[in-house]
Amino acid sequence: MHQDSARHTIAIFERLYNYVESVLPIELNQDVVSALEQVKNNYELSVEEIEDTMITFGRYVWPYRKAFEEFLAIYEGRVGEQFMLSHSSVQIKKRYQDFKLHGGSLRDLHSGRPANFFTSEERVKLCEVLVNMNQSLRKHVVQLIKSTESKKFKVSVAEFAQILLEIEQELGFIRCIADSEQEHPQLASEMRAQVRGFEHGFCLLGPEVDFIAVCNMRGHFEGRKKEMKVRGYVFSDLFQ
Repeated sequence: MHQDSARHTIAIFERLYNYVESVLPIELNQDVVSALEQVKNNYELSVEEIEDTMITFGRYVWPYRKAFEEFLAIYEGRVGEQFMLSHSSVQIKKRYQDFKLHGGSLRDLHSGRPANFFTSEERVKLCEVLVNMNQSLRKHVVQLIKSTESKKFKVSVAEFAQILLEIEQELGFIRCIADSEQEHPQLASEMRAQVRGFEHGFCLLGPEVDFIAVCNMRGHFEGRKKEMKVRGYVFSDLFQ
């Protein structure tokens, strides 16, 4: 049996797969299922080894996940309210219209803004409504992606794949710098930890990957180089 930390990590892997499985190509879908089954059944794996597998497949599915998220956001704006109202009672519909008259919107319901407008009982009902709405919206978007919106979805996936390539290039650069730095192991460790943190974002193990933050890494570590020089260290000119 896996340790608690390993089970928690595998559960995140399952959540990642369940989120994207409906929009993955058949071969990639099968590969992810196979990888997931392997980590589930191999009790010798450490948490880090499970994470390595997740990062690998997290990269593969990332363009599909981001494109799917983009489509969900677009169609929530178009038909989300319709789905939301279809799952609402007469009372909730009335209260939602009142909420809109006070400047609220469907997107606001996902935030903490309605807390002071709705009663605790209404908030409980709204949570259920939003869960049902999201399920209906997801089914609707998946159907579109597999039919009339297939070409647009593929274009979106390709765009995110290009972004992924640029992210990977930046991460690879910092990784090479870290591997080449011999004089200051602490700085090399900082670089590797930063790269690992961004890799975690590919597979729900950490915050979502921020493209701008990735691009700013070079500047950050150049700043660290200058800082170490000011403190009297000699740093190899690897960034030149």
